[in-house]
Amino acid sequence: MKYSVCIPTYNQSAYLEEAVWSAYTQSCPPAEIIVYDDCSTDATPAILAGLQAQIPTLRVVRQAVNQGISRNTDLCLRAARYELIIRLDSDDRLLPEFAETLGTAFQAYPQLGYAHAAVEEMDQYSQPLRIRRLNRPTGVQTAGQALKLAGQGYKVAANILMFRRQALQAAHFIASSVDFAEDYYLCASLAALGYANYYSSEVLSNYRVWTDQGHVRQRRKLAEIRGIRAVFEEVLQPAYQDRGWGLTSLHAQRRQHACQHADCLTWRTYTAVEKQELKDALLSLSSAGLTRLWIWLYQHEYGSWIQGYNRLQQVPRTWAKRLLLSWRSSFSLTKA
Repeated sequence: MKYSVCIPTYNQSAYLEEAVWSAYTQSCPPAEIIVYDDCSTDATPAILAGLQAQIPTLRVVRQAVNQGISRNTDLCLRAARYELIIRLDSDDRLLPEFAETLGTAFQAYPQLGYAHAAVEEMDQYSQPLRIRRLNRPTGVQTAGQALKLAGQGYKVAANILMFRRQALQAAHFIASSVDFAEDYYLCASLAALGYANYYSSEVLSNYRVWTDQGHVRQRRKLAEIRGIRAVFEEVLQPAYQDRGWGLTSLHAQRRQHACQHADCLTWRTYTAVEKQELKDALLSLSSAGLTRLWIWLYQHEYGSWIQGYNRLQQVPRTWAKRLLLSWRSSFSLTKA
C-alpha cells in the first residue's frame, strides 16, 4: 500500500518533529511525507532541514508568503502523489497502526472517500487527557447517512483523516472560501458527492488540545459562524435539493448552530461594533424566532438561564451515550 502523509504547518516547531516521526515510523511506512511550511517565523525551517537529512521520503515546501490555514492545507493535499492521503496537523501524532488499519478499510470498501478513528487527547506537554470516541460502531457509514447527519456538525473524533485522492479531486480539495470550518466543508462535500466514510473505534492517533490563551480561538468566532453557514448554503442545501429531500431539518439545524454560538455576544474580548457583526452573522445563519430570543437573552445578561436549560438537556444525552459506548465495549469483549 502506497500513501502520502500531508502535514501543513505554521509556527509549531515544538511539536513538528514529533509529528513527522510519527508518520515515518508507521507499521506500513508512507511512500512520501510532505510538509508545507506556511512561512513560519520560528525554528521550523531548521528543524525541517535536520529531518530531511534523516528521512529520505520527506519533501518540504516553504511558502514565500503566508497563505492561511485553508489555502496552505489545500496546496499540501494537492501535492500528494499517491491514491491514499493522510492529513495530519503538525501538533498531533499518529500511532503506529493508523495507516495500516485505515488503509485496509480502503482496500475493502472502494466507495470510501475518507476514514477516521478514535483519538486520545493530549495536552501541550504531550500528557494524555482522555479518549474521544464517536457514538457509532466501527464500520462504514453510507453517503446518505453521512449527509443527513452532517447538518449536526463535523462528525469526526478529531481532524486526523485518511482520504482517497480521487474523492479529494472530485470535491476540488478544500473548496471553501472561508478560512474556518474548511474540514467540515470538505467532508460534507464528499458525502454530497456520494462517498461513504469508515470509522474505527480503535485509538489510532493523539490529538493535542489547547488552552485558548489570548482568546485566539474566540477572536475567530466570526469566521467560524460564516464557515458553518457556507457548509449549509454551498454544500448541504444543494445536495438535499438534488435528492428531492425537504429542507425542514436543515433549517432546524441552522437554528441550533446559531443558538449554540450566540453566547459569543457576551464575551468581553469583543467591542460593540464586533458584537454587531457577530449578531448579523448569527442571523444570516438563522433568523428563526428562537435564534432571536437567544440573542436577546445573551445581550441582556440572561445567559445563565440558557446555560441551565442546555445543561438539563445534555444530562440524558450524556448518560445515553455512555451507556451505549459501554454496551458496545462489553459486546466486543464478549465476542472476542
